[in-house]
Amino acid sequence: MEFYAAVEGYLERQTDYAKIIRFASFRVAESFAGSKAIGSISKFWPMQDDEEISRAEQIRNQMTPERVREIMERHNIKKSK
Repeated sequence: MEFYAAVEGYLERQTDYAKIIRFASFRVAESFAGSKAIGSISKFWPMQDDEEISRAEQIRNQMTPERVREIMERHNIKKSK
Protein backbone atom coordinates (compact mmCIF):
# COMPACT_ATOMS: atom_id res chain seq x y z
CA MET A 1 0.00 0.00 0.00
CA GLU A 2 2.85 2.37 0.82
CA PHE A 3 4.50 1.60 -2.50
CA TYR A 4 1.33 2.49 -4.44
CA ALA A 5 0.95 5.70 -2.43
CA ALA A 6 4.57 6.64 -3.19
CA VAL A 7 4.14 5.92 -6.90
CA GLU A 8 0.91 7.91 -6.98
CA GLY A 9 2.63 10.86 -5.30
CA TYR A 10 5.53 10.65 -7.73
CA LEU A 11 3.21 10.60 -10.73
CA GLU A 12 1.24 13.56 -9.37
CA ARG A 13 4.49 15.50 -8.92
CA GLN A 14 5.52 14.69 -12.50
CA THR A 15 2.11 15.84 -13.75
CA ASP A 16 2.42 19.08 -11.77
CA TYR A 17 5.86 19.74 -13.30
CA ALA A 18 4.48 19.05 -16.77
CA LYS A 19 1.61 21.48 -16.17
CA ILE A 20 4.04 24.21 -15.08
CA ILE A 21 6.21 23.72 -18.17
CA ARG A 22 3.09 23.55 -20.33
CA PHE A 23 1.71 26.83 -18.99
CA ALA A 24 5.05 28.64 -19.31
CA SER A 25 5.49 27.38 -22.87
CA PHE A 26 1.96 28.45 -23.72
CA ARG A 27 2.55 31.99 -22.41
CA VAL A 28 5.85 32.31 -24.29
CA ALA A 29 4.19 31.13 -27.50
CA GLU A 30 1.37 33.62 -26.96
CA SER A 31 3.85 36.44 -26.47
CA PHE A 32 5.60 35.59 -29.74
CA ALA A 33 2.62 34.75 -31.93
CA GLY A 34 -0.33 36.39 -30.18
CA SER A 35 -3.13 34.73 -28.27
CA LYS A 36 -5.44 34.42 -31.26
CA ALA A 37 -2.81 32.53 -33.28
CA ILE A 38 -2.10 30.06 -30.48
CA GLY A 39 -5.66 29.34 -29.34
CA SER A 40 -6.45 27.47 -26.15
CA ILE A 41 -3.89 25.80 -23.93
CA SER A 42 -5.59 22.41 -24.30
CA LYS A 43 -5.22 22.62 -28.07
CA PHE A 44 -1.64 23.96 -27.80
CA TRP A 45 -0.50 21.17 -25.48
CA PRO A 46 -3.15 18.52 -24.76
CA MET A 47 -2.87 16.58 -21.52
CA GLN A 48 -4.75 13.65 -20.05
CA ASP A 49 -6.61 15.98 -17.67
CA ASP A 50 -8.11 17.81 -20.62
CA GLU A 51 -11.02 16.37 -22.53
CA GLU A 52 -10.41 12.85 -23.68
CA ILE A 53 -9.51 12.81 -27.35
CA SER A 54 -11.50 10.35 -29.38
CA ARG A 55 -9.69 7.59 -31.25
CA ALA A 56 -10.67 9.09 -34.61
CA GLU A 57 -9.19 12.46 -33.61
CA GLN A 58 -5.99 10.77 -32.45
CA ILE A 59 -5.64 9.09 -35.83
CA ARG A 60 -6.33 12.41 -37.58
CA ASN A 61 -3.68 14.18 -35.51
CA GLN A 62 -0.92 11.65 -36.15
CA MET A 63 2.10 12.84 -38.01
CA THR A 64 1.99 11.59 -41.56
CA PRO A 65 4.86 11.79 -44.05
CA GLU A 66 2.92 14.51 -45.87
CA ARG A 67 2.59 16.61 -42.70
CA VAL A 68 6.29 16.19 -41.93
CA ARG A 69 7.16 17.27 -45.49
CA GLU A 70 4.87 20.31 -45.24
CA ILE A 71 6.42 21.37 -41.92
CA MET A 72 9.92 20.98 -43.30
CA GLU A 73 9.04 22.99 -46.41
CA ARG A 74 7.36 25.71 -44.35
CA HIS A 75 10.53 26.20 -42.29
CA ASN A 76 12.96 25.69 -45.21
CA ILE A 77 14.51 22.60 -43.63
CA LYS A 78 16.32 20.30 -45.99
CA LYS A 79 16.26 16.61 -45.24
CA SER A 80 19.76 15.27 -44.78
CA LYS A 81 20.49 11.85 -46.24
